[in-house]
Formats: sequence, C-alpha cells, structure tokens
Amino acid sequence: MTGTPTSTRRGFCASVGAVSLSLLSSPVTARSTDGPGGRVVFIYDDSPEEDYTETFPVHQDEGVPGCIAAVSDRIGHSSWLSPKQLREMEGDGWEIMSHSVRHRALGAIAVTQDIEPGDTKVYVESNFHSRVPGDEIVVENDNRSATFTVADGGEDSSGEYLVSEKPLRTGFTAVDGVTERYTDERIRRSLADSKRTLEGFGVDISAIVLPFGRTQGRVQELIPEYYDVLANQHHGGFNPRKSLDPYHLGRTVFRGDDLSASEIGDFLDRVRKESALGIFVGHSREETLTPARVRETIRMSKDRNLEITTLRDALTDFGVVTGNRATTTATTRSTATQTTTDTASRSSATGGRTATPDTTSDAGGTDGDGESSPSPSMEQLGAVSVLGALGAGVLTYARRNE
Repeated sequence: MTGTPTSTRRGFCASVGAVSLSLLSSPVTARSTDGPGGRVVFIYDDSPEEDYTETFPVHQDEGVPGCIAAVSDRIGHSSWLSPKQLREMEGDGWEIMSHSVRHRALGAIAVTQDIEPGDTKVYVESNFHSRVPGDEIVVENDNRSATFTVADGGEDSSGEYLVSEKPLRTGFTAVDGVTERYTDERIRRSLADSKRTLEGFGVDISAIVLPFGRTQGRVQELIPEYYDVLANQHHGGFNPRKSLDPYHLGRTVFRGDDLSASEIGDFLDRVRKESALGIFVGHSREETLTPARVRETIRMSKDRNLEITTLRDALTDFGVVTGNRATTTATTRSTATQTTTDTASRSSATGGRTATPDTTSDAGGTDGDGESSPSPSMEQLGAVSVLGALGAGVLTYARRNE
C-alpha cells in the first residue's frame, strides 16, 4: 500500500490551507496567539492484521495518520501485523507504540477481601494475573508487602481470585488499600523487552499503551525510565491543553456500540472549542469498529478543521515533549553514536518530523528546537488578499521541503 507521505500532506495543508482558510474566516487574525488548535489522535490497539488490511487504507484515502499499539510477541505471527507492515505504516507517517510483550496487565489490581495468614486464595477485582502459573505476585499496602507464586485462578460466589502455590504468611485488611501486582523485575522486563523488540523491527518507540487499562501502581512509576508517554493513564479521551501531561493521558472508544455519531460530534466540538487534545482508541478486529465508522469519524474531525496527527506530533505541537526527547532518554540506547543514528532514522521515517516539525503551531511559534519558524506572521499578511496568502503558504511549503 502506498500513498503520499503524511508529512508532505500535512506540511502543505498547514502552510497553505491553514493560512488561507483562517483569513477567509476571520477579518482580523489568521492564527490564534495562544498556541496550536485542537488535535485529534487515533490509536489502534493489539496489532491484528486488520489494522493493515481494513483500517490503514481508510486513513490513507483520507490522508491522515494513526497510531498502532503493538504487542511485540505477536508481530510476525499469523493473523497479526508483520515487521514489514509496521515499517510501511511508520513510513506513511504513522506512530508505532508499545502495548507490552504478551498483553499482560502490568498495573496494580485491587484486593477485594481480607487476607489471613495461611490463606491460599487472594480475592481480587480481576484475576488477570492468574493467566501464567509460576508468575511472582506482590501483595502490598502502604506499610508492608508479601510475595507469592501464582498456581491458578478462578471465580466463585465471593468473586474472582488468585491461588497461591503456598499459604501466605502475612495478613492484609482489604480496606487498607491493598493491591496485587507483578514484581519489579517482571514489570521492568516487559517494559524494556517490548520496546527493544519493536525497535529491532526498524520502528521508533517512545510511547506505551498498557493492556486492559491497568495503569495504576508501581508500573506508572517505572514507565518514565523507558518511555516518554503513557497514552492511556485514564479513561476519557478529552485532554485539556492547559493540563497536558504525557503520563496522564486518556482515550475514548469510538466504535459503533459505544458512541453515536452525535456523541462523537459533541466530543469533537469540545476539542475544537477548547483547542484540546482528543484521543480515540479502536480495535480493528472488532465488528463494531467498521471502516465506515473510522472514515466517518475522520471526516467529522476534518469538518471541524481539527488536525489529525500522531500522538508524538500532537504532544510536540503542544510543547509537552520535544521532538527528539524520546531518542535522548530511551534506556535502550547505549552510545551517543546510536542516539544520533536513531534520531536520524526516525526523522527520515516521519518526513523529518522528529527533529523539526514540518508545521508550525497556530501561534506561528517555534519548531522542535525552539527556533523561530519561517511561517509569515499575521501582521505581515494582514493586508494581503486571499490569493496572496495562498502564495505565501506555497512559498513556505517549498522552503520547508527544499
């Protein structure tokens, strides 16, 4: 599948369309002086082959990028995305994110009943951590912790539970905020291995989406050592610009059985009104997220003049992260030479977006290195005609792509 590179499309629209359309709509100003307008991001979880065969073509037709949250151990296996497909999608302007190694719940889960010394059952909000017998689990509150090995799990009239191989020696009172989680070693291994594996396929990774929306506890403390962004810290895809935090972002599901077209429109209206960041999440394999729904949501965003970008680009535009921060802080980089190479590779794959954004903010502000952008100011354009504005935009576009 091929198409016009997203960075090229985006650069042209930002340089020409944004200037001319804003002049037509406002007799006074063409750009807001408060920063970029609203941004919309589409993230598709789990990396099934339908991301490439069903969803990717819709985005290509509409000329907008998306993001893939990839489960690293699935890549290259039957019915899942291949390394080649990941590289092609990134080359077309998409962002690839980590979604863990094996889609395990890496966050803490609440313990729902008291634990007495000698118990082998630990009642929990959800028994996700029973799926791999032999895993080490930490039970803890603010005062103490205990570790046990999972043997099994299940559900009875009292709720879901984990089964320990041996009786626990330490008791806990559930109302004290007791949780259970994987050990630090397991969490660190998953965070590091997923990133390393995906980058080994030739794509750049700076963000993670945690499986099952389990984002609380120790994993949230460890993520910044490996990633620049946690894309699903909470539910709800409206992210106010003034309080944007790359580790406290939320997403909203936009499949047909979750949101009506009217509700999507209301959501997008709010994103536009408040110049916020709206993040949608979808699963291409689900029957209720059809290509028609994807196209409809993209076009509704366009109708409101909202720019659809990758999450990395949106956060860079808003000044929340710098264009090359992911490369300079990634723990998988071991030498300055590797860092330079990786930065150059990412810049090439994304049309130069990594080091210097190919568009300026709506404020006509700065590029990724903090230098003044070459876009003409409103003062300069105030007296020119619409045709003159278009001409200035074309010249800006040409300069950026020399």
